[in-house]
Amino acid sequence: MKRVESSNRWFALGSSAALAVVVACGGSGAEPMPTPGFGVLSGQTVLVLPVQYVQRVPGGWVGGAPNAQDAARSADTEITFALHEVGGRANWVTPEQQMEELSRRPSIEVFPYLLSADEARQQGGSLRHVRDPLYGEIRMLAALFDARYAVWPLEFFYEQDEEGAAGHLAIRTFVLDARGGSVVWYGIVRGEGDLPPASPGALAAAAQTFAVQVSP
Repeated sequence: MKRVESSNRWFALGSSAALAVVVACGGSGAEPMPTPGFGVLSGQTVLVLPVQYVQRVPGGWVGGAPNAQDAARSADTEITFALHEVGGRANWVTPEQQMEELSRRPSIEVFPYLLSADEARQQGGSLRHVRDPLYGEIRMLAALFDARYAVWPLEFFYEQDEEGAAGHLAIRTFVLDARGGSVVWYGIVRGEGDLPPASPGALAAAAQTFAVQVSP
């Protein structure tokens, strides 16, 4: 299932500010996101699943990348850096680490950069459990690292303000129980600021916002 097709296809976006408004739902209904981070992740080994979708934003691709695929991988790199910079009490397993481990296990047919993510994107906050084939993919990755949870910046997108003013970048995020497949939390982190959405600075700010929100 190919994700990079045209400028109208989703693949992964950044956010243009470190301040964020968070709309969240999880468990049995709408719940505010803890600020900062999730205590449930404290002391846990946590998968950081790669960005899966990106949309072309005003001015080009996120982070100044030449195409959607490079924008997504740049987003992964910035998120990894920000998570380590923020610190916290989780042991993060980054996309790069996942790929390194899989390279030593060629019999495992899971490719983290192309997960079966369409249902998660389409259902968003109404999703309570991930199903196969996505569940099997995440479960297999989790088993490689004995990870209990996964954080997933599934999708980055540009959101126009209702009043027609300059919009902002948003990150569609899941926190998953990687073993049981349940959705621990889902939310959209909305950035505020005036950085050009296609600039490297906006991508770095987006990654910082994400890291602050999810780090225990």
